[in-house]
Amino acid sequence: MIENGVKIFYMRVAVQNQRGQAAIFVALMFNVLFVFFAMSINVALVVHDKINLQNSSDLAAYYAAAKQAEILNVIAHENYMIRQSWKLLAWRYHVLGTMGLDRGATTHPTRTGDISENIYQPAVKPSVCVSYRPTWLDVPKDENLCNHENLHIPPLPQVQVVAGFLGLNMGIAALSAQLRIQFNASCANLGAYNWWFAMSMFHAFRLDQRNRKQVIYALAKDLAGTGNGDFIDLDGNSVLAGARETFIKNLTFANRQAFEASGGEFKMMNSFTGLNPTQWLVEIKTIPTVVYTDVDNTSGCTAIPSPIQTIPRQQDAKNVLNAPLPNGLNAGKLILWSNEKFLEDSDYQFSMGVEKNPWYLPYIGVQASASPRQIFFPLGSGVPMSARSFAKPFGGRIGPWFQSTWQSGAQTSSGKLTDVLSPPRVAAGGLMNDPNDPRRLPNYSRYPGDKKGLGTALGVNSLSGLAKLGIHYEFYKNIAADIVPGGPNDVLAWDAVAGGVPDVRNYEISAIVPDLFDITYYSIEANFSKNYYERLLANRQKLAIPFSTPIRPDIGQSPLAPQFSIQDQLELARSKGLQRPESYYFIRNKIDLLTSWLPGAGAFNYEVSAAMENFGKCAVPDDTQKSRVPGSCVAGGGRTGYSVKLLARDALFSNQHHVGGPGAGAGPILNPPQTGSGW
Repeated sequence: MIENGVKIFYMRVAVQNQRGQAAIFVALMFNVLFVFFAMSINVALVVHDKINLQNSSDLAAYYAAAKQAEILNVIAHENYMIRQSWKLLAWRYHVLGTMGLDRGATTHPTRTGDISENIYQPAVKPSVCVSYRPTWLDVPKDENLCNHENLHIPPLPQVQVVAGFLGLNMGIAALSAQLRIQFNASCANLGAYNWWFAMSMFHAFRLDQRNRKQVIYALAKDLAGTGNGDFIDLDGNSVLAGARETFIKNLTFANRQAFEASGGEFKMMNSFTGLNPTQWLVEIKTIPTVVYTDVDNTSGCTAIPSPIQTIPRQQDAKNVLNAPLPNGLNAGKLILWSNEKFLEDSDYQFSMGVEKNPWYLPYIGVQASASPRQIFFPLGSGVPMSARSFAKPFGGRIGPWFQSTWQSGAQTSSGKLTDVLSPPRVAAGGLMNDPNDPRRLPNYSRYPGDKKGLGTALGVNSLSGLAKLGIHYEFYKNIAADIVPGGPNDVLAWDAVAGGVPDVRNYEISAIVPDLFDITYYSIEANFSKNYYERLLANRQKLAIPFSTPIRPDIGQSPLAPQFSIQDQLELARSKGLQRPESYYFIRNKIDLLTSWLPGAGAFNYEVSAAMENFGKCAVPDDTQKSRVPGSCVAGGGRTGYSVKLLARDALFSNQHHVGGPGAGAGPILNPPQTGSGW
């Protein structure tokens, strides 16, 4: 019995031990499952951190490229200001300088009311003449020495003294002599005032385009930055520092902890580093001229159209030019500048702005690395990761090429002229291809393909009420003053006596507002003063813009409107009602400037009709917004200027870029990444 009891006891113990074996097996399986679970979590976290590292790198590149795009937008707008200044010169030349024509077939369209697109023959080669009433109010009443291109007024007859003992006869002879003196003086002074006005508006363009070029090249030099890829943004901050901070703020906890603990690598590449600004922004140098009406009074008063480089022939006219104000014109400095060769190799050299070499691509590269350690791998080193990103500005237009094609490796554009009315480019050696080319006279295309410009009746009569306009010479004594820090720096007519805006100033602004040609080839910022000018002014020192270079808003600024912009130009023309409705080429609303690119579906395919519906439109303008946005459009419309998009690295090394226009073959960009440094 005892033996059987012992057996039963051992059997019970054995059964109980079998139950414990299952628990051990489960415990062992849990360890294995936990390892697999931890491994899958870690793999997921590694993938997550890798994706986060790449996304953060992308955002950093996008940030830096956006800063690059902002500076390109300012360069594009400053380049457009040169275009507007040229249009101002052309309008003064063709309109204010010729409105005295009032005889037969040469009666000016502002008097006949002609608004046809027919060629107005005197506008083909106009000659500036500003000695006529009623437009120029300083001219004696009912006098017009400009009413015909080939004016010849016979000399006044000299009264012979007969019966000199009679006082009446002596008086008549004396009056005759006095009239002859006055006649000769008026004739001689005609040449002086014509030359002075022509040279003043000519020199005003020289000074204005010089100032705009100085700002353009200063900003282009800033874009080149330093050897580590850094440059200064419009707010005066380091772009490299901002990109690095953007990168860090978007990292996961593990990535940030690893990056900061190990001093992780962050590098930025700037495609403009090491580039001379003149390599990718090529100046369109030219030597324009204007013609004015000089006179010969040896036998009456004979008009002699002469180039501006020829000083008036009559000594009396020269005396008037050199005499100080108020009796003279104080034009000694202008006489010096009339020499075409004077400072021709400096930035005073006339130009139509710059053209961008398309084979130099603006872009930013970012490299970053980190070695995060995941929660289930508390010991040992982290998993090394790296990311590389590229982003580039796109969509903006600094301005048209001078010609239609830019071959790979060429220093300038070639082929057909973009604006057939623009002045010819200076050839090699600083010479004109044809010094007698009539295109040297100021004119411009009002729309793509325009071959007439201001040579038509509508071109010179595009504004209403010109025949009733009254102008004093005093209004133009400021326009040729040097553009200097603290100066008025105003190229428009100004009533210095009354301290106000003369009517002719409003006409000048209305004449140069953007047109169809402009919005096709330029990125134009509607509110440059608020979006860019204030920042440029506040950070000029950090941007290394010389203090000798004034930073100015758009044409139209004055003591009464110190921050004048394109949208103010458009509003002035609209509110004053100065533009004829028949002048179809004028832009009349700021939303029409939104023609650079389109957001949303189809934005990069201009054949998609749905995308085109918002081209040049804006559903939500910023007129009532406290903040200002580029282009003055918050949402629902086109855009102006450069925006930013990410870029594949392979594209930077491709030799199949088609960026040179019609007739240009494919090729590589001229500033690809340096592969030796890991890019």
